[in-house]
Amino acid sequence: MKNIIFKFLMLCAVLNLWACTKGKELVSLNGATYTVTGAADATQMVPTTGVSATGNFNGWYDEQVNVLTFTLSWTDIFTGTPADPITSVKFYGPAPVGTNGALIKTVSFSNGNASGSVNLGLGGYAELSATEKNTLLTGNCYYQICTQKFPQGLIRGQLKSVKN
Repeated sequence: MKNIIFKFLMLCAVLNLWACTKGKELVSLNGATYTVTGAADATQMVPTTGVSATGNFNGWYDEQVNVLTFTLSWTDIFTGTPADPITSVKFYGPAPVGTNGALIKTVSFSNGNASGSVNLGLGGYAELSATEKNTLLTGNCYYQICTQKFPQGLIRGQLKSVKN
């Protein structure tokens, strides 16, 4: 009898592990979801910073739980010697391309790599208000990668949201 119970428990454990890892893609239970993207460079800054750094934003916004999760990547972010580490990513809006908007949110993090990526998010205490959500979903939000030497932003990227 102990052998049957042991086999049953092992089968349950394997099935549970398989069920937890099978999904591969994020799926909202009831709300709309959006893919949020944006390429960044210095030419989008107002005024421009004139650096050669670039960035990329790939995110997923779940309307039901009001959470934006994203991967932020960058290349050649340093502006000289000594290195200029990243201190945060800031979100601004409402503002179309070529104009500046008001600060919406700051996500602080520290990274000393000239090129790299980080996974971050906005939710919980830092969730988006209804106005901020509308700004994001209508394409009137942009992000800036900030460094110690450029606390107001080194590169900028306009965010585009597409409903899934």
